[in-house]
Amino acid sequence: MKRLSFLYASILIFSLCGKNVLAQGTSGLNNPTLGASALAQGNAFVARADDPSAIYFNPAGLTQLQRPQLSLGASFVLPFIEYHGNDVSEDMDTKINTIPNMYFASPIIENKLAAGIGINVPYGLQGKWDGDGFSRYVVTDFNLRIININPTITYKPFSFFSVGAGLDYYYANTDIGRHINVGLINSTLTGTPIDTGTPDGLQDVEMHGDAFGYNTGMLFNITPSHSVGISFRSKADIDFKGKLKLSELSGATTAVFGSDDFDTRTTTTATIPEMLSLGYAYKHNNLWSIEADVQWTNWSRFDVLKYDFETTNALLETNKEDVRNWHNTLSFSLGGEYKLNEALKVRGGYTFHESPVPGDTFEPSIPQSSRHGLFTGLGYSWGKKLNKGIDFAYGAVFYENRNVNNSVGDTVQGPIDGHYDLITHIMAINFNYTF
Repeated sequence: MKRLSFLYASILIFSLCGKNVLAQGTSGLNNPTLGASALAQGNAFVARADDPSAIYFNPAGLTQLQRPQLSLGASFVLPFIEYHGNDVSEDMDTKINTIPNMYFASPIIENKLAAGIGINVPYGLQGKWDGDGFSRYVVTDFNLRIININPTITYKPFSFFSVGAGLDYYYANTDIGRHINVGLINSTLTGTPIDTGTPDGLQDVEMHGDAFGYNTGMLFNITPSHSVGISFRSKADIDFKGKLKLSELSGATTAVFGSDDFDTRTTTTATIPEMLSLGYAYKHNNLWSIEADVQWTNWSRFDVLKYDFETTNALLETNKEDVRNWHNTLSFSLGGEYKLNEALKVRGGYTFHESPVPGDTFEPSIPQSSRHGLFTGLGYSWGKKLNKGIDFAYGAVFYENRNVNNSVGDTVQGPIDGHYDLITHIMAINFNYTF
């Protein structure tokens, strides 16, 4: 009964956390908040993967679990983003965003076969700029969340080698808003001077979609002290569908759309990129361990978003392509833990990520640069055979200064050129139970 009560409480807490799972992405659109233990070590975890979050980091690690384990967690992300340029300064309106995760894994045949399932939010984005601010004609508010459900199975054919594979089901929804420079459009349509007193129109795009992918992993325990892990996640093409809404139109623009309010169904496809991770870990007498990981991400998949409209016109057709042209990136992580006693472990880590966002398509919904993260945390266990535990992590992500000089927004009199300063604080906690 206690076990059932714990499981019920876990599901309930997870569902409550899931109401707000958007975060300012810290690696492209990727969220690093996938488990407190790994995060405290800079997510250098591919070659150890010795808790249920191995489902995400390297499924081959699940055969290391001796008993069924449940891990329920949430991360709390607070970004600070400042813009300086064009004789104005502006802070992005942000809030603490909650990103949940849940993992359950169990051996089927001890030290031979294991299975598990994970639910997390590996991609997300959230923020809001002023409605009358510098970026109003490019973006004002934006929300993106991509939830992943990941069942996994792992097999250990040899004492030194494990292999695992999983299915990824992604569900995504997004909402993006901006202002429309109706005065400029009216001027272009009629050939008359711009009426600067013309009120702006509003645009809102709401879309959702889903996709399937897969992930695989291998773990080589070369010796009791040395291990190597390899993990791969496939691409997944998300077919988005939803609605484009325009409102508060006026003048000649109203004639083009037939009304001052207009909406149409729209579709597009966006691709979650492949990821390949390689890690090496060293363990010393079950007292301390250290690991270094390298990850490659194929962000070039995020190149051009092409929108199709059910009801369209010349104005929509001239803006149906959103060019991004992101480039592939490498990241590096270094982290480890030290066991103070059987119940308490301390952890620390560092990570570096290249930015996939090129200067010529940089825009304020993803105001990123290459970044450095410093993390620390601890793990504490208690109860019968230490079967209950808690992991805690805190980290700060420092972004390199980014000066932007491109043509984004120029055609609508909304240039976003300037200097962007960013820092993100992350706190994570996971509750663990061994059955």
